[in-house]
Amino acid sequence: MTLKKRLLQIFETHRGEALSGQQLADELQVSRNSVWKTVKTLQSEGYKILAATNKGYVLEKGNDILSEESLRVNLAEEYKDVDVIVLSNTSSTNAEAMTRLMNGKIKHGALIVADEQSQGRGRMGKSFFSPKSGIYMSVCLCKNVEKLTDVTLITPAAAVAVRRSIAKYTNLDAKIKWVNDIYIGKKKVCGILTQADIDFESGKAGTFIVGIGVNFINQDFPDELKDKACALFDTQPSDVTRSQIICEIYAELLKLTEDLTDRSFMREYKEYSLVVGKEIVYTINGEEKRGVVIDIDEDGGLLIKGDDGEVKLTCGEISIRSKNNEWI
Repeated sequence: MTLKKRLLQIFETHRGEALSGQQLADELQVSRNSVWKTVKTLQSEGYKILAATNKGYVLEKGNDILSEESLRVNLAEEYKDVDVIVLSNTSSTNAEAMTRLMNGKIKHGALIVADEQSQGRGRMGKSFFSPKSGIYMSVCLCKNVEKLTDVTLITPAAAVAVRRSIAKYTNLDAKIKWVNDIYIGKKKVCGILTQADIDFESGKAGTFIVGIGVNFINQDFPDELKDKACALFDTQPSDVTRSQIICEIYAELLKLTEDLTDRSFMREYKEYSLVVGKEIVYTINGEEKRGVVIDIDEDGGLLIKGDDGEVKLTCGEISIRSKNNEWI
């Protein structure tokens, strides 16, 4: 491990605390001048490290640069040994995960995070706006799942994990739009894309890549998104970092997907649903239809009452009519 990484590990572990140059030099077994030079390097890379005479160095609590060190210090103890990959830029974290999977270089629980995506993707082949300073993460779940009804629970589990994490770190009232989006009011703050590696001979799914994109701070959204997208924070918060939220989402997701036969979290998914009781537009066999959502079953299926009677929707895109007669 390089001196820079070792120093950063100490700063992340003692974020917000003053550490003297001598104290750091002794712990790292290097000269104070080496510490000073390394601190200067970190500062040049954007790290907010304050240096005060007779007090030492302080990594500010609001410093929000993603690094393996910032993530590992926020991971729960049981996840300390998982693979953590941090990228400054990638086409998409899911694509990166899939490439590593095909090369046999990814294990259960691997976490891939990027500061920016050039080709972020959502469901149905849609693009996902992914500028610098957002949350873009993929989690690898290596599980042998035989029942399709269990497979369909992974995306709802991810939605619940994100909603819980938002509730922990903000006072926002996040809601889940079936099946994979998180909304604040009428605007989308998060999208989820789950991809599976299928063994066509056995018909079983053995590996899942769960991609999650969260708008962390307000960005200069393109015109077509300004009225549709929002972020968790208007500006960079001083007491919450992306690493904290990423690790919270990660821990919740692994916990919720540990046993996919346990559907108890679906009560929470339904409780915070944006769609139950709402009029929606949906498409079946290329035909657009309307109906009212009457329930979400334990497999994540959307139960709709329309002109054709009761229908169960297990996948697809929907639009919701709001109280003001607007479509979301």
